[in-house]
Amino acid sequence: MRLLVYAALAFLIYFDALLTYIAVGHLGAYEVMLRFVNHHPESIWLVAAGKNAGVLYLALRRRRYPWLDYAALALALWHSAAVYNGVMQLAKVIYTGAY
Repeated sequence: MRLLVYAALAFLIYFDALLTYIAVGHLGAYEVMLRFVNHHPESIWLVAAGKNAGVLYLALRRRRYPWLDYAALALALWHSAAVYNGVMQLAKVIYTGAY
């Protein structure tokens, strides 16, 4: 069950990257504040890969530090909220045409 949280977190990170890639600058993602992401939207995948390297590190260190499971759960919940916000904002842009 705990590894499912890490897998869900990795999925949410890539889904968040997909939303950011689709609408760079429109969703208010903090990755867009990085200059290289703002100028080259495809580099968002490098940011997502870096985040998932951190998730892998958390998953590998969780036996020694059991509290990392709670940190991963908190990150998964935060990314769930970020993905929900991104989907809602993207739907607003699609249906109303307003930013």
